[in-house]
Amino acid sequence: MKELTKEQRQIIENKIKQEVENFNTFLDRQYCIDKIYKTIINRIKSHYDIGFDFLTIIEKNITEIDKISYEVIAIEEIKQILNIEDNIRYISGVFYIFGLSRTNLKTQVHGVVDILSLFETYPLVFDHCIFTQRIGYFNQITNIKKISFLNCNFKKEVYLNFQECLDIFQMDNCVFEDRVTIKGKFNDNVYFNNSIFKNYADFHECEFEKTASFYRVRFDKTPNFSQAIFKGNLNVVNINLNFTFDDLQERVKQECTSYESQRTTKKAGVIPNLYQEKSLDKFANDFRDSFRTFKNALIKDNNLLDASNFHKYELYCKEIELKQNWDKKGENVKNTTDLEKNVSRIRDFVDFLLLGFYRKLCDHHTDFLKVFNNLILLISLYILFIFVGSFEFDLEKKSIQNLNKTSDMFSYLTKVKEVIINFSFMQQYYNHILISFVVVCFICLIVIFYKIFKNIKLDFIIIKNIIFKDIIKSILILCVYLLFLLIILIYINIYIP
Repeated sequence: MKELTKEQRQIIENKIKQEVENFNTFLDRQYCIDKIYKTIINRIKSHYDIGFDFLTIIEKNITEIDKISYEVIAIEEIKQILNIEDNIRYISGVFYIFGLSRTNLKTQVHGVVDILSLFETYPLVFDHCIFTQRIGYFNQITNIKKISFLNCNFKKEVYLNFQECLDIFQMDNCVFEDRVTIKGKFNDNVYFNNSIFKNYADFHECEFEKTASFYRVRFDKTPNFSQAIFKGNLNVVNINLNFTFDDLQERVKQECTSYESQRTTKKAGVIPNLYQEKSLDKFANDFRDSFRTFKNALIKDNNLLDASNFHKYELYCKEIELKQNWDKKGENVKNTTDLEKNVSRIRDFVDFLLLGFYRKLCDHHTDFLKVFNNLILLISLYILFIFVGSFEFDLEKKSIQNLNKTSDMFSYLTKVKEVIINFSFMQQYYNHILISFVVVCFICLIVIFYKIFKNIKLDFIIIKNIIFKDIIKSILILCVYLLFLLIILIYINIYIP
């Protein structure tokens, strides 16, 4: 290769110095100058070797010194911050940090203390990387560039708190071993396709301006999307929410315990109004808001089938909330005003019982096997009652046939009773057994009255807060229903012993 003239070298060096001086970097500036100069010389040599004109190459590289300086300094900063080697490439304006996907060998990223500064400064793509340290802390950063994590493993917690993500945010085919917390506004599409969250995932207060895709995502623990906003399309096809009602209840309790731990360890005045006292039912309400957000977004996209699944989880949270409201009835009551604010309504308790009944019966209309099993059980009970009653109904004569079988059955029961009474032990200790039975009944009665009169004032206010007309109406409806049922049974000549 031809040698550069002294003037050409001077021009290149001066422009490099000017670019480095204007560049905000923590690297040693002389080191950057030498690195950039060496990169330019190597580029000139490689282009000259393949047949390009020497002067044309020099002029082109001089005009692109600003781009070359940006690329070289950025790569050196990424290397030092992430503590990795040369697995970095600059392609189409994006910095790629990659492992060897063909052999499934992943680059281990150890130094992630200042990784948030990289998110703010450069568009990044991490491909087949393993993050062995925590990413992010509680402090909020302003804006982040385009960032993608492809086929990555996160061993420690991920905490991203930013104002806005200006470009695409992507975490596809990733595995999160620890907790994930993301807060911020996404101005472009967001992808978490085929990712696995083995611990808690917290997306509360996130705002998704465009498409949010959670295709085939697996949440091993309940995610938190409370107060999240989905303005664009939401894709949750084949999402795996791997938890039951008990798992959800445990998740709410753990979240409340974790929050309470943070609240009590914070010093007064350090972060005012951040860790205020919060009861368990409030956390259940937050989770209910998460599932409601998903449900509404899916209904907006006419995806009613997946929406029904999130509606089920929403009712789970409502049941937990109602139960907690009922359990804390009368706590911290100092006067009538506090009592009226703190007391749960009887109708809330009835709603709690109904939600529990629907969950056991058919899992809120989402479990066909439960519905089918209960149908078979109902049919079996009906057949059993018919067999025990052993009645015959004549549609023409509408009269009761003989009840010999039923009479035989009751005569048999009478004989069993006589055998028990004539038993020697019963005859010998009959009085003692009778007295013991009466005492047990009396004690149970005392306990019942004690519980009633213990909170009589509380119960009175509960009843007072509910309109008496509603209570009387409900009782009358129940009586009418039972009377109507009794008439039907008598009409079809079912024998009721």
